[in-house]
Amino acid sequence: MLQTESLLQFLVSTTFNLAFMSMAGGAVFFLAMKNSVIPRYRSTMVVSSVILFIAAMNYYYMKDWYAASVQGGLASFPTSFRYIDWVLTTPLMLVKFPLLLGLGQKGQSFMNKLIVLDLIMIIFGFFGEILIDQPTLHYAFFAVGVLSWVGILYLLLSATSNLPERFSPTVRSCVKVMVGFVLIGWSIYPLGYILPSFGFPQDVRELVYNVGDIINKVGLAIVVYIAAASLTKEETEFGSE
Repeated sequence: MLQTESLLQFLVSTTFNLAFMSMAGGAVFFLAMKNSVIPRYRSTMVVSSVILFIAAMNYYYMKDWYAASVQGGLASFPTSFRYIDWVLTTPLMLVKFPLLLGLGQKGQSFMNKLIVLDLIMIIFGFFGEILIDQPTLHYAFFAVGVLSWVGILYLLLSATSNLPERFSPTVRSCVKVMVGFVLIGWSIYPLGYILPSFGFPQDVRELVYNVGDIINKVGLAIVVYIAAASLTKEETEFGSE
């Protein structure tokens, strides 16, 4: 039992460090690559860099918090830092959709709805986490968070299912992958939320959250960069013909 606990703590510590390094490196990389795409897509690169910078800063503190907790033999987790990260970065992740699609003023209402639902999801999730010892409130807040996530998915699927003909196959493919991150990638978080309720150690929840953040934050930034780079190539080649 002790060996299993030590292995789990090692995995959690490793993923905290891996998340910090990948996000810090990604923030620098995507900012450096900003000028490699045409001006209309540079804002998406800047947003990716900002997201990863915020996440890296939070993970810098979270990894030290967790390491100190393990050394002190305490069951203390950096929940507040994690939700500060999410309340700042997840709205920015959703903003990438109207930015990449170039919706302009038409996308303002769409973006506002996404952000409101996202903030509800994160805020209710936070209160649910800190009320884990009160099952009724814990699951009630969980239900509100999940319903908000479903609302986000509905808006994204409705807006991206029938894109106008002006969008190239590259944009269509990348947008589908981006929606897939919100559909499949974000499902990791409800899983992590409820695992302690089924008797799993809270360290498992932290491991799930860390892996989810690496996949979703870094992975989505890579997809957006590929889309922006491909579109830049297409438009440059088209303009030179």
